[in-house]
Amino acid sequence: MVATWDDIDPSSSKESGSDEEVVNLALMAMEEDTSEDESDNEVQFSFDELQNAYERLYDEYENVCLKNKTLKKNALSISKEIENLNSENSKYIIYIESLKNKNSFYMNEIEVLNVSSKLSIDSMEENEK
Repeated sequence: MVATWDDIDPSSSKESGSDEEVVNLALMAMEEDTSEDESDNEVQFSFDELQNAYERLYDEYENVCLKNKTLKKNALSISKEIENLNSENSKYIIYIESLKNKNSFYMNEIEVLNVSSKLSIDSMEENEK
């Protein structure tokens, strides 16, 4: 049975600034009931076979740790990019709102000019009469 656990306080790991990864590993062997015929159920491995299997497993572990570290860096990079894009988006939203306000102001000005023009035309017609 293999179990792992993580007792690292996240606040202390950030303060230390270390990129080291620590793995806690506990192994436990359980003894089966020996009353059965052991030769039928038991698989025998030599020490060299177990050593080779352990080395392959450890190499795989190192590869996974390296990949994990790379993915964490990518996630951090993407998080920073998202923050930058959100900030830029906020600036554009503010700019759009200011353009909407300007548009509203100019639409009101056009309306005032239209009314003024209508009054001028009415005045001209009245003067002609």
